[in-house]
Amino acid sequence: MLAEKTIRKHVTIIHAYSLMSTLQRKIVNVLLYEAIQGKPLNHHNSVAVECQIPFATLCKAIRFNSNNTQYLKEAIDGLASIKIEWNLLKDRVPTNISFLNLRVLHGAPTFYQDNTLNFSFHKIMLDLVDNPSIYGTLDIDLQSRFESKYGHALYENSTRFINLQKNKIIDLETFRKILGVHEQKYSTMRELTRNVIAPSIEEVNDLANFVVSLDAIKKGRKVTGFEVSVKNRKKTSITKITSEVNSHEKILNQIKNVFGVINQSILENILNNYTEEYIFEKIEYTRQYAKKAPNGLYPIPYFISAIKYDYKFKEENKSQTIEIKSVDNNNDWEDQLKSLQLDLAHWKKLLVYATASKNDSQIDNIKKVLFICQKKIDEHHSERVFQGETV
Repeated sequence: MLAEKTIRKHVTIIHAYSLMSTLQRKIVNVLLYEAIQGKPLNHHNSVAVECQIPFATLCKAIRFNSNNTQYLKEAIDGLASIKIEWNLLKDRVPTNISFLNLRVLHGAPTFYQDNTLNFSFHKIMLDLVDNPSIYGTLDIDLQSRFESKYGHALYENSTRFINLQKNKIIDLETFRKILGVHEQKYSTMRELTRNVIAPSIEEVNDLANFVVSLDAIKKGRKVTGFEVSVKNRKKTSITKITSEVNSHEKILNQIKNVFGVINQSILENILNNYTEEYIFEKIEYTRQYAKKAPNGLYPIPYFISAIKYDYKFKEENKSQTIEIKSVDNNNDWEDQLKSLQLDLAHWKKLLVYATASKNDSQIDNIKKVLFICQKKIDEHHSERVFQGETV
């Protein structure tokens, strides 16, 4: 069954390159949904289909909670001039359609004093959303929850590839484009992975009802593209769900007792991707090396980091000499510290951008992430103290 609010976009307008912001990507899909569901104001004998939406309705649909409506209006107005490279994967398009100079909005939008927005799409755009032959299905409510433009782009592009019999192979340059990465940004594979690919996959797999995985295609040591696999999350019967809950009951109770309530999507990712033995090991690791919060529970971010980065007990390498063990532990500690510091620097940079755009909601969210990043670094230093080493 489809979600309550969905649109089916022809793949030629999904697989596209533009420098739209996260906010603009959300706006486009909401306006397309309204244009298809509502009654056009004027479209007879014209290539422009004019539509209308209350400004408050748009704000709610994209989860825009800031009072800076001028910023939102500028984002909408910019959609009429953003240049887009369509149909990057060269799919079959309806006959007689040319994408030359096609913009998202056909002409500048109009904002009225009664807080309504008039906007128009080129007839071609709506033809590609109204009963398309090859499409991806987007959940309007779900897409509003994405915070990263790269995560949003990966979600939208992945809707086309769900449960394909053969995985899709996309060359590196095209893959960068469909995620909206500027040609002068993240030139190395390491930067692209750290700043775009890894966080995008994590965000999509946390929010969407499908799971995305990428396998790098290499020529020698150089990555030349990716094999994309998108699978629906398994739909299970009530009997199977009950069985799984019973089998995980011990570990779920342990997690609740040690950490309290964990976000359901994060909890599902942990249970689906790691063995119970591994999870129990990281619970014990956290109990040994992390400090309790004032509420008597151990910190969830530390536990997640222990799972993600496979924190090891110092006793595991007893078979090695003390000297070799000390060097290895120090290298591991330094590598993890660098990774944590890179995360902190990345989010600080995002805070600068969010502050410049005066996006209050995004600023608050980034500050929360920064707090967690700094806490991880502090805990990482504490861990070294626990191991009897100087910081």
